[in-house]
Amino acid sequence: MPTEADDTFTQLAQLVAALDRRFPAHNGPFERVSRLAEEAGELAGAVNHAEGMGVKNQKHGEPDLKNLVKEVEDVLRSAVGIAHHYGVLNQVRESIAHHHAGYRDQGYIPDHVHAG
Repeated sequence: MPTEADDTFTQLAQLVAALDRRFPAHNGPFERVSRLAEEAGELAGAVNHAEGMGVKNQKHGEPDLKNLVKEVEDVLRSAVGIAHHYGVLNQVRESIAHHHAGYRDQGYIPDHVHAG
């Protein structure tokens, strides 16, 4: 079982804090939500490319799923940054745990599941 330090959510929160220390300017609520919107747009572009829609494959060649992974991480990190800004990281963690337990109790999540 992973330790808290190995937990993906904890790692994202630590990355956010590290980036805030490295780049202390431009981390207000409006910059953070603008960053999230920008990253969500880039993720949408990566999904579009992965699905072969539009002219993405003609312009950029075959999809590179490493880019999709990067964009997913950027969106998650941006969202966690907003929670960090408002000091609600623990509440977000608790909310995720609550919803996870509910779906597990309803049988939608087996007791022994590994994310993949």
